Amino acid sequence: MAALPLQELRRQQSLATLVPKSSGQLKSERERILARLQLLLNATIALALAGAALIAWLPFSPVPHEFRFGAQEVLAVAVFASCLFILHERAELALGLYDYEPVEQTTQGELRALLHRVPEGASYQEALAADNRTFTTGEIDGIRRRAEAFTPKALPAEDGNPET
Repeated sequence: MAALPLQELRRQQSLATLVPKSSGQLKSERERILARLQLLLNATIALALAGAALIAWLPFSPVPHEFRFGAQEVLAVAVFASCLFILHERAELALGLYDYEPVEQTTQGELRALLHRVPEGASYQEALAADNRTFTTGEIDGIRRRAEAFTPKALPAEDGNPET
């Protein structure tokens, strides 16, 4: 199967209708992310403790002396790399929490102006007002992409045909 070009993927994304998530959905997604963050932190701590215990036990194990030091080094590097990988995934997930923060007051005016260009913009604003919440930072890109899809390609004054 052939892959779609990047421009086509962006065009299909921009034609998707805007549907705001309710505050309950946003809260449940945020709680899900927080629970996963806690799970990843617990997994990192458990892996680090298990690795340290295994490295500390290795000198007293029946493993031949010639292999002990090398096994400790390999095990230490593997545990360290695994902990870094899990912490990196946790940090990426934590950055996703930013999408659920409310937008500043100055940006809300810009977003409302952009929604006036979009056919479903009024219903989007009504849904937010009915849910008694403001825009979130995660919604900004979707709104801008959708508004750009409905922006006229060339304004009449830019066509070269002055009508005055």
